[in-house]
Formats: sequence, C-alpha cells, structure tokens
Amino acid sequence: MVDKKQKKQLIFFSLAVLWGMLIFYLSSTPNLSSGLPSTYDLILRKTAHVVVFMVLTYLIASSFDSHNRRYLLFVIVVAVVYAFIDELHQVFVVTRSGNPTDIIIDSVGVYFGIWLYKHQPPNKLFKKFIK
Repeated sequence: MVDKKQKKQLIFFSLAVLWGMLIFYLSSTPNLSSGLPSTYDLILRKTAHVVVFMVLTYLIASSFDSHNRRYLLFVIVVAVVYAFIDELHQVFVVTRSGNPTDIIIDSVGVYFGIWLYKHQPPNKLFKKFIK
C-alpha cells in the first residue's frame, strides 16, 4: 500500500523525469535563438539555463522529501551530472556545441533549486494542491 508521503514523492519524481526529458528535448533542438538582439538573446538563454536547472533540482529534492544533508548532496550531484550530460549531448546536435561554462551556469540554478527547496518545501509552496 502506498502511503500519502510515498505518493507525493512518486509524483515529484515523475515530474523530475518529465522535466529532464524536456531539457533533453530542448537540447536536441538545433536553434533556440529567440530572435532578439544577440546580447539580449544571450541573457535570455543563460537565464533559462538557471531556471530550468533550478526547477529540476527542486523537483528531484522534493521527490526525496528530506532535508537530510546526504540527500541534498546527492540531489546536487545528480543535477550537476545531468548538466554535464546535457552539454555532452549538445556536442552531437547539429549547430549546437557543448559549453563547460553552461555547466557552471546550470550549477547556479542547482544552488537556487536547493535554496528554494530548503526555504519553500513543497508542503509550503504547494499547500493548496498537496494535502
């Protein structure tokens, strides 16, 4: 029998997997240019890196539903390794290239994801939806 906590963990794990798949899909897209002038496009794309990895990290952390340091360290490692794999994947996409700097930018998103999880865990952030 699956209890309430396990059900929430499974939902967040499923959302993390789906979010990871979205990241993989977007990394497979040859051209993600916004059409804005190059400086604004660069800022938009790098901000998107931070945001998507913040969300991924938050979802992974929520799937463990623990503030234990070991779990959070594991979440950080998983998210940063995924950032590395994402950049490696882009090396094989036409017109894309892997950029080690993007891993650092993604890691900033990982930091914000952990910060958000610690300060606004799912039971606070989604209290209307999670009962």
